[in-house]
Amino acid sequence: MQKRFKTMGSAVLAASLMAGLLAGCGSSDKDSNASSPSASGAAASKPVELTWGVHMQASGVVNDTQVQKWLEQKFNIKIKPVKVTDASIASGEVPDLFMLGDPSNVSAYQNQGVLMDLDPNMIKEKMPEYSKDIEKHNELFQTVTFDDKLWAIPMFIDLKPYDLGMLWRKDWLDKVGIAKVPETLDEFEKAVYAFAKNDPDGNGKKDTYGLTGTATSTWSTGFYSIFGAFGVEPTMWMEKDGQIVNGSVMPETKEAVAKLRQWYADGVIDPEFITDTQDSYRKKLYNNRIGVIEEQISKGALPDSSTVTEMKSLSPNAELVLAKNPKGPGGEGSWDWGVKSNFIVIGAKVKDQPEKLAKIFEILRAESNDEETINMTSLGVKGQQWDFAESGATSGATKFLTGFEKQEQRDQLGVRLFSLGNITTQAYREKYSNPKLNEAIKAISSAPRWSDALLSSALPSDGKYKQDLTSLTQKYFAQIISGELPLSDFDKYVSEWNAKGGEELTKEANEMYQKQFKK
Repeated sequence: MQKRFKTMGSAVLAASLMAGLLAGCGSSDKDSNASSPSASGAAASKPVELTWGVHMQASGVVNDTQVQKWLEQKFNIKIKPVKVTDASIASGEVPDLFMLGDPSNVSAYQNQGVLMDLDPNMIKEKMPEYSKDIEKHNELFQTVTFDDKLWAIPMFIDLKPYDLGMLWRKDWLDKVGIAKVPETLDEFEKAVYAFAKNDPDGNGKKDTYGLTGTATSTWSTGFYSIFGAFGVEPTMWMEKDGQIVNGSVMPETKEAVAKLRQWYADGVIDPEFITDTQDSYRKKLYNNRIGVIEEQISKGALPDSSTVTEMKSLSPNAELVLAKNPKGPGGEGSWDWGVKSNFIVIGAKVKDQPEKLAKIFEILRAESNDEETINMTSLGVKGQQWDFAESGATSGATKFLTGFEKQEQRDQLGVRLFSLGNITTQAYREKYSNPKLNEAIKAISSAPRWSDALLSSALPSDGKYKQDLTSLTQKYFAQIISGELPLSDFDKYVSEWNAKGGEELTKEANEMYQKQFKK
């Protein structure tokens, strides 16, 4: 079993936004108009060659972009951008600097020997501004400490615009005679039945449903909030009475599955939920097939949010409203990702290249604390690709200008490709966040109580069991909800889940919780 330690500061909450939200942040006038880097004191020496893993959400590499050339000039480096995949790592193409999404990814690559271990004191020395913020979140360092060594620089976040609320077709609620946006599970049920039965689109056809889900995801976006109303979240490690249990196999989960099964049998859930994706269920909202979806707060809370504006462009008379998750017998809430964000890692070969390591930390400090660098890599050039949402503002919400509204347009310039997301300091985030969105997050988010008790840490036996157990959960839940299997088979599923590794993982989860996370 890998050993972890717990020695890096005390926990504290900090108001922060995800990398996507930081792409809506600004800079001071001094920095924001820069289309070429300010003087960095780089000598006219030979540039340091650096293989850089582009942002993990980018579809691929775009070579010799405006941002790449800007970074090369500012830091006296020569960048080779690469797309990081499991296959590329397995083939030996390990970048010098890249980002990973979860402790499990860090653990997997550390086991392959492709990562450099990090000295916590070096992080404090080389990134002093960021260290003052991140070292307060001790639990994040624990998630990526294996064999008594630290293998990644954690990023943190607590105001999470990607947490989920319920985005309702308010015009449909009005059409079926429901004046109040549903707050309870009973009110939710009444509304989705009305959407399926009472022709809310007014076309005289029986072609609408209440909701759908995405059964091909970790479990199912679309149903997270329904499980939350029963006090559980499938696949999440949850604390109950001092013990860690998995939300997939709790008795309350069976109750939630029974409720979804009833809705499916009554024609309320779209039968395509088994194959739907987040993209397809948004399209079903736009195309008058369903009347409510789970949606990220940043995409549905404000008039200029992306899902709201897309709905208006396709159906000008439609009205959307974002509300909290329905309250049921187990409370209310949906999956919340906790304080954990992503992780910065360094390739193992860099350990024997002190000049390159020094350059990487120079870049990391700038990506965390230098507005010019942060804004160039996440926004582009002020006045060309972005500007402040409020005329004349020097802080707060921003907007992308015509021709750069879509991420793929910005990727062509290198914007996002070289952004390191939530490596930024708290001061930067607070100065350039959107106050209206912050208020919506505080009002709707399920944080902090609906997050994984282990912060998605990798358990020693995850590699043996986790993927198969997730597939087992997807199969049984989909088949029971759709009526292919009887509800009584849920008990068979629990037994099978335990026998196929769930019992061992539960033991490991409790051991980790007691050693590292119990307060």
